[in-house]
Amino acid sequence: MAEGFVGRMLGKMFPSRQVPVKATTQASHVRERAFGGNTAAMAAHYGVSERTVQRWIKGDRTPQGADAERLETQAAEVQITETGRKRRAREYTAKGTGFSGVGVTVDLDDAGVEIKGSAVVRAGRMRPPVVVKLTGEQAAALVEDPDSPEAEDAINQALADYFQLPFGDVTAADLHTIR
Repeated sequence: MAEGFVGRMLGKMFPSRQVPVKATTQASHVRERAFGGNTAAMAAHYGVSERTVQRWIKGDRTPQGADAERLETQAAEVQITETGRKRRAREYTAKGTGFSGVGVTVDLDDAGVEIKGSAVVRAGRMRPPVVVKLTGEQAAALVEDPDSPEAEDAINQALADYFQLPFGDVTAADLHTIR
């Protein structure tokens, strides 16, 4: 799922579903909720031994580097239930093209957003962090399936909407979100 700014957007959409701080809790939640309690399946997914996963859960070892990032991302995913996702999508859909109430600060360079179109945007003069505000429809697409092409289109459209005011020539087709 969603990493970086997409993860932050989901965090704002589901404020009561925060990622556990401790790696032991993250590992435990991921094993139970994503892998049905199957340590072997989780170990295979992470490319580590079963013993390593057991040590993460027990607290004898802490995941490092890419494993730590993947675990945190997956721990965020398992906090949101399918029922909660559907309910929240209905709420956002009802807001239509109006502001959903979800806005997040995005560092375009860190988020891996490529922009073509306006020379001013491409030249990097508009690369400080921006606040992207989602419409109800955009937020609903992101909530329903953050990894779908529809969610990426919604994010790109929200970014294009942001850049419309100063430049007027940026469209969603000018944007590419690298995940």
